[in-house]
Amino acid sequence: MSSAATPPSTATPLTATTSTPQPFAEGIQITSPSGKSYVIDEVIYQRPRGKRLHCLYRARFSLWCFSSEGKQKDILRDALAGLADLHDKGICHTDIKPAIMMDSFQQSDGTIGFRNVQITDLEDAVVLPPGSPGLTKRLSGNQFWRSPEAWARGVQNTPSDIFSFGITAIYVWLNRMAFFSDEANAADDASEMILQRQISHFTDDVEEFGGFIEYHGGEQDPFVQRCIQLLVEFDGKKKKRAPFGRWHPVDPEFKDLVSRMTCFNPLRRITATEALQHPWFRT
Repeated sequence: MSSAATPPSTATPLTATTSTPQPFAEGIQITSPSGKSYVIDEVIYQRPRGKRLHCLYRARFSLWCFSSEGKQKDILRDALAGLADLHDKGICHTDIKPAIMMDSFQQSDGTIGFRNVQITDLEDAVVLPPGSPGLTKRLSGNQFWRSPEAWARGVQNTPSDIFSFGITAIYVWLNRMAFFSDEANAADDASEMILQRQISHFTDDVEEFGGFIEYHGGEQDPFVQRCIQLLVEFDGKKKKRAPFGRWHPVDPEFKDLVSRMTCFNPLRRITATEALQHPWFRT
């Protein structure tokens, strides 16, 4: 998992000493004249023309490449504090993802800066009465950041926001969308592929998975049966799981924080207020 977890390096421009022009390598980060950053995923086409090399790339926009690690941590801390305020007021956001976490602006030197770090887009937020178990029968949020219980259309409450925030934290800190794939992005129904990744990365505890089963009403529940079948497909030989706790190289304290946010059993997830006290935010 080391190559997947390592943030891309900064691109090195061609110099006059370069004998033969080469395309940018996959994983390289480049910055456009407008200050936007992109990560090269694939060299689709290359053709030399004289001393120049004309290339066509497939690349993805990387909002977080503008920030230093310190700034990224500040962004996560401030956004999490905003989420904690919502939860303290009994509000479940239901659609946590990177795009709702800040306001960006162009600085005088042309680079992108950040201000007013906060939780936005509250159109789908729900005020839950005291003692309410949560939302039910609702497919909440964006598919690549959605919690397992939201996929199940089961009981969703503030822990569902915490799961999505944990996946968002992986993206911000490691520049990786944990559940994204080109195949899933193009599919009419990506639920199977995304659930399989959720199980691969975040079901490292048998007791916790048992709590997940109980949370959804037992093994007779159709969604539970579906998840059990997906889990069984990881036979340890032809198909191996990739638990987040084993990703390398990743800061152990960051792993611990995210693991506490992404427990498959919602009842065992850390709260936003508790997460703000985690040692990772103090280093």
